[in-house]
Amino acid sequence: MRPLNPQQLQTKHTNTPPPPRKITMSFTSPTKRRVTPRPYKPADWRVQRSTNHLMQSPISFDYRHTSASLAGQGVAMRDLRLQGNATRIEGANDLVLAHSGLARITFRIIWPGYEHVEWCRTMSIVSDHGAPITRLGLAIQVASSFAHWTEKTQYEKPTSPEWMVSPACVQFKHMYLVSLHVRKRLAG
Repeated sequence: MRPLNPQQLQTKHTNTPPPPRKITMSFTSPTKRRVTPRPYKPADWRVQRSTNHLMQSPISFDYRHTSASLAGQGVAMRDLRLQGNATRIEGANDLVLAHSGLARITFRIIWPGYEHVEWCRTMSIVSDHGAPITRLGLAIQVASSFAHWTEKTQYEKPTSPEWMVSPACVQFKHMYLVSLHVRKRLAG
């Protein structure tokens, strides 16, 4: 029996934001396509009452020990749902939102062709004891939300068939979490 590597035993928790990871804009697999991000635009009455926002650095998600050429390819959300805390992602224990000062975030899914499907959920990003969420914990919450969204959305009629969610088209098992963009509301 070989001894465990001490680095494998350490769990790194830091309150400083991790450096941004390289996020590529294309996939190495010819069967994967990136969904064009659609930023949330509030209704006119909300814009008039809103405050300024600050974009945080994107939070990226990749499998652990991924070669440099495969960086930015994301993590299968199906793996996150099935393997949970056993999913081996890069920087799994990084406290990705500790520096934000937020206790929760509003998570929205705005999918091409399904803009009419309202999906807005509040996610807690600190534990009951006040510990900030890890990259892996956040990824699991996002994957869970997407799983519930696909269950609901597969019965909706899309306005465009290109990204249709159905057993014959895009399915949850095809979805990869590449990055998450967080916008912090500034007091003002």
